[in-house]
Amino acid sequence: MNTMEKLFSQNKIVPVVVIDDVEKALPLAEVLLECGINNMEITLRTASAIDSIRRVAQNLPEMVVGAGTVLTPEHFSDAYEAGAKYIISPGLTHELLERGKSLLTKVRFIPGICTPSQAMDAANAGFNYVKFFPAEPYNAYNVIKALASPLPHIKFCPTGGVTVDNMAKYLELPNIFAVGLSSIVEGKLIAAGDFAEIKRRCEAAVAIVNNIINK
Repeated sequence: MNTMEKLFSQNKIVPVVVIDDVEKALPLAEVLLECGINNMEITLRTASAIDSIRRVAQNLPEMVVGAGTVLTPEHFSDAYEAGAKYIISPGLTHELLERGKSLLTKVRFIPGICTPSQAMDAANAGFNYVKFFPAEPYNAYNVIKALASPLPHIKFCPTGGVTVDNMAKYLELPNIFAVGLSSIVEGKLIAAGDFAEIKRRCEAAVAIVNNIINK
């Protein structure tokens, strides 16, 4: 099992999180762990994101916390220094690939792609694990399925429109290493502190994963 596989080995669910209030970071992470989810992608879409990553990384080492919506090398470095175990971008740029290569032994980079050419560019730069974004608008299921034969060395994490209702079809593909889900950790639920509903949604997602594993 390689390093990337270890990061996502407990299950293949990556909650994609937007946190406006850093005080919500730890309670959210604790709920995820209670549900059997030891992974979370905190997106750099708010002023609280970096502090939220730092707080989770320092207080809950059993949680694999990553940084999402990383758009610049500066974002990349800030997230790494805050304790992110992996960095995810919605796209692919030369600057991000170079920063990812420079920190390869310290933090894992998952570039975003939505075409075969971009997937090949990422793999040629040394990144065989990629985010397919936006998944549903770009018909990711059929694209990823079709790429399994010509690009068997590349693994995908579809994100964007992936929900509890459609995640199973992705998880049954051989070249999926995870699925990104924002619907189970909706921002409005986090803001309201409705962790009971978040727990219900997360448990439903975990049940789907377990059902697929036990088939």
